[in-house]
Amino acid sequence: MEGTAGMVPFAGGPLGVALALAMGWSYNKRMQQWLDDVAVAITELQEATEDWPSFEELAQDDVFVDAVLRASQAAQATHQAEKLDALRNGVLNSPGRDAPDVEEQARFFRLVDQFTASHLRLLVFLHDPKAAFTRAGLEMPNVGPFYSRARFIARHPDFAEKPIAWVQLLAGDLAAASLTAHGELHTNVTGDSLWLSATSPLGDRFLNFISAPLELSDRRPPTVDES
Repeated sequence: MEGTAGMVPFAGGPLGVALALAMGWSYNKRMQQWLDDVAVAITELQEATEDWPSFEELAQDDVFVDAVLRASQAAQATHQAEKLDALRNGVLNSPGRDAPDVEEQARFFRLVDQFTASHLRLLVFLHDPKAAFTRAGLEMPNVGPFYSRARFIARHPDFAEKPIAWVQLLAGDLAAASLTAHGELHTNVTGDSLWLSATSPLGDRFLNFISAPLELSDRRPPTVDES
């Protein structure tokens, strides 16, 4: 079959056909795993709450269908667990009463697609540094009266081995997307202010959207507390 394909104009050579077949198999495997994971999470929510819609009702919800299609497209382009979790959680949160409108949801899915897992980790860290150190099993680091945010972030193991230029690039991307209030990390600030949330209201909404519903919080990233 491969040899015959190589003789057909524009069909590509045998190696091209082999690569296309392999990529098609990998793509289909990713899609099946992704849809299975979303379906399992939906089933858990249906069992945990009385008012969660059925699969048939969800299929009639245009906002939910939009969310599944957008998230599925992004999910095929990554193997990173943090991004897949964020996309899945966005799908689960899309039909909620307090969900962002469909245009903001589209932007949030696009941001997850564009960002790396490191972007998401840094955003979570900047939202609540104390919680980030606690989750890592670390004591709060001692910072002086004036300390740079770059040095502060480097105290966390997620970023300790990363070049500061890379972390600065991540921070700049988050600030450019209006998710944080601080794009510059090298300026010295008061030590106490480092522990305050550096995310914007839009950043808080984004984190809420990509965080797990409370019923699944034991196996998903922590939900942002807006209280």
